[in-house]
Amino acid sequence: MPMTRTALRQRIAEMLKSQYLAVLATSAEHSPYTSLVGYMASQDMREIYFATFTSTRKYSNICKHAQVSLLIDSRTNRGDDFQSSSALTVLGEAETVSGAKRDELASRYLHKFSHLGDFIGDPRCALVRVIVARYLLVESFQEVFELEV
Repeated sequence: MPMTRTALRQRIAEMLKSQYLAVLATSAEHSPYTSLVGYMASQDMREIYFATFTSTRKYSNICKHAQVSLLIDSRTNRGDDFQSSSALTVLGEAETVSGAKRDELASRYLHKFSHLGDFIGDPRCALVRVIVARYLLVESFQEVFELEV
């Protein structure tokens, strides 16, 4: 069944707010690389943020290849997930946030992840912004909806 643009935006916003973790896919030299990250989305859904140490493989990959994707899903690891879960793919370009903007976003990030204060405050921790180009939402295992940002 077709979904209106407004309904699709609302469904995507609900998923972004209800979930805390995403699988980040970056490009290594000869293969993809995935990592689990805690994320937050901007109010307008145009940007996704996550924190990582600058010594990680994901950060190194982002510095070399800015194109990334994130997978956010609602699975519960039960058999009915095939029909009832949703998966949201986010396609975009990643960059490091610095200066006053980083401080502002770090404060918002800590509001969602209050237990990560030492991590986000560590000078080796980078705050990464993904500028979203497109969302792909899959529902009921096979219904695919696309939203260009």
